[in-house]
Parts: sequence; structure tokens; C-alpha cells
Amino acid sequence: MIRFKRANQPAAPRGAGRIGLTALAGVLVLAGCNADDERAGTLEVGRAAEVAGAASSWIMPPSVSSVQAEGAELVVSGRADPGGRVVLRTPDGRAYAAVADTGGRFEIRTSATEGVVLTPEAQLGQEAVPAVARLLILDAVSAQAVLLSPGAASTRLGASPALSSIDHDGRAVILSGRGAPNSEIVVEVGGRGPARLTTDAAGGWQIGLEGLPPTTVQIGTEVFLIPPLGGDRIETAPGTVDRQEREGGTLLRWQTPDGAPQTTWLPRR
Repeated sequence: MIRFKRANQPAAPRGAGRIGLTALAGVLVLAGCNADDERAGTLEVGRAAEVAGAASSWIMPPSVSSVQAEGAELVVSGRADPGGRVVLRTPDGRAYAAVADTGGRFEIRTSATEGVVLTPEAQLGQEAVPAVARLLILDAVSAQAVLLSPGAASTRLGASPALSSIDHDGRAVILSGRGAPNSEIVVEVGGRGPARLTTDAAGGWQIGLEGLPPTTVQIGTEVFLIPPLGGDRIETAPGTVDRQEREGGTLLRWQTPDGAPQTTWLPRR
């Protein structure tokens, strides 16, 4: 039995190049086996971006943490630079904006509907710094959404099963999910045996694997059937996501900013 420990690594800055799932998978497995109480793989990097000629030379990209439904609106909240302007932008240029409070918290009310992809941006004057992740609204009525991150695991906002997502780029795979905070769980990966992990303080866990995704994953008594997840290049317009509803979940096929394909499987409860 492979034993994975909880891993908490500081977020690393992302440069212009793409961090592939293959590299990240290796980091996750190695950190899980060798690090002491460190978490590998961070979805929101919290990096600072330099903006030339600005009053302050650094802007932190916003980090989205929740989506709530209030009447006909969706309220997107998260953290950014205190007093900074935050914008959620659609592929067709529509924008929703708010200013973060003195503690860095922001709330943006939108009329975004199901299927809309939003890019969170921090703005200072005429300069804009987009976040790494893109926010896809899965269901506006129940406020289900997912943050899609190039070369990293997806983050579901709202209710999700024990296996939250599987991300695949044709070379490597990241499995992620939720459980009770700071608890030990066993994830049985079909064809690869069981992995024993300890969830983090928020109940999250991740496993990185090289090669193809498994066909089954079992967590406790729950068995998840995984469809084939191809890593072929797809032709989609920038900022759009190809979504297919299948038995057992939702399949998302999309391109990273550098044009590389990534496939995300979101199991259904």
C-alpha cells in the first residue's frame, strides 16, 4: 500500500511557460511520500505581477473562493489586494467589477448564466493582471461552479462528491477530492492499488499520477466510474469550454492559454 502524507508547500510563482500535469504529478507523489506535513499542488498561486509605471509596482491577481446565488444574481467572492479593483470578464468583453475592502475581501454581483466563463482580473489604472484560473459557471440556480487551472487540479465551488475532479492533459493525471478535515482516507485507484492519504485543514486531498486516468476510483464505499479522457488537441474559441453531460458526471474539454489541451472530469453525486 502506498502511503501519502499531507503536503503543504508554499505557492510557487507561475511564469509565462506552462507547468504541465506531468511535472506536477511527479511533485505531488514525491511530496506526498517524502515531505513532512507539506501539501503539494496549489491551485491559486497568489503570485504578484509587476506592472510598469504603476503607483505600486506589484498587483496580486484575485483569488475566487465561493459563488452564491442571491435571487437572479450570482455573488462571486474571494480575496485580492486591499482596496484593489477586481473585474470578472467574459470572452465577449462584458465586465463585472468591485473594489476589495481593507481586508482584501471582494464580492462581485453578476448576471452570469450557466456555461459562462469568467476571467478574474486585478486592475490598476490601465493595467490588468488576470488570475491563472478561469471560473466556469456550471449551474447558476444552485451556484455550482468550477475553477479551471492550466496544468493543475480543478477546484469545485459548491457541493461535490468525495472525488471532486480528475484533470488530464494526455500525459499525466491529477485526482482531487474532499473529506473530513485532517482525517485519513484510503483512495483505491483502479489498476494501481490503494493510496492512504491525510486530508488538509480544509478537507482537501490530491494525487498525481503519470499516464492515463484510471477507469475506476473507490473512496470508502463509493465507486466512481471514469470515462475515457482524451488529451487530443481541440478546436475551441479562446475562453470557451466544450461541455458534455455524461452518465455519472460532466466532461469539460478546454485549451490552456498556450493552446495545450486539458480535459476535466467532474463526477456527479
